[in-house]
Amino acid sequence: MEEGKKKTVLITGFSSGIGRALAQQFAGDGYDIIGVARDKAKMESTASELNSQHGVEVKLIQKDLAHDGAAKEVYDEVKDFGRPIDILVNDAGVGQHGKFAEIPYERYSHLIHLNIISLTHLTHLFLKDMISRDSGRILNLGSVAGFQPGPLLAVYHATKAYVVSLSEALATELEEMNSKVSVTCLCPGPTDTAFFDRADMEETNVVHYKDKLMMPPQEVAEGAYKALMDGERIFIPGTMNKVSTFIRRVIPKSTQSKTQMKYYEHHEE
Repeated sequence: MEEGKKKTVLITGFSSGIGRALAQQFAGDGYDIIGVARDKAKMESTASELNSQHGVEVKLIQKDLAHDGAAKEVYDEVKDFGRPIDILVNDAGVGQHGKFAEIPYERYSHLIHLNIISLTHLTHLFLKDMISRDSGRILNLGSVAGFQPGPLLAVYHATKAYVVSLSEALATELEEMNSKVSVTCLCPGPTDTAFFDRADMEETNVVHYKDKLMMPPQEVAEGAYKALMDGERIFIPGTMNKVSTFIRRVIPKSTQSKTQMKYYEHHEE
């Protein structure tokens, strides 16, 4: 960060997982933080830790972004703080494991609202401000899931395909405008967070082989922070994730689907 210029990052999904790890990265570089999440106690604990370790200011907005109008409410509250947002991190997201037709639609409505609608609305609101200042960065949480179909996690994969596509398109639009604003899409593979528990995936193969398949969130966040600051469009952390994503370009979609489904099936001893 430039000397004497205090900057602010807004992070959704702030209180746990990759969002929390990213907050550590930003705080370590002197950014003040506005954290958004549902769990007030977890947010306060994270904020206290960041303040004591790095001396940064942390403001909190308790909000469930899966609700109608929540993104605009966050935007309005941020405006009341009187601090321009230099970086927007859209980290909040959720998955749902199971056969598509057997999951109540309300679960998918919640998932789509959080993973797509709120992310799009927040991006739209803050990007306009960044363009007017010709300064700012946006980090969207995609996934390697966005590059392939995912039976038993079908809607989650579809939402991440949307995030990847949207991010790349916006990056091109900004480039054509000769704007100094950048958009980066972070596409991690399996990461050791509470995602799998919340998505009802505790007994699946991907969790059973956790030590082999999962990266720690701190490692993901460290690479993502550098990619964001370098203005990269897509960042895939981990050599195996990069290789597997590249290989999928030449594998038939039907084969990809069947291979992916094995990861999401219940583990049998």
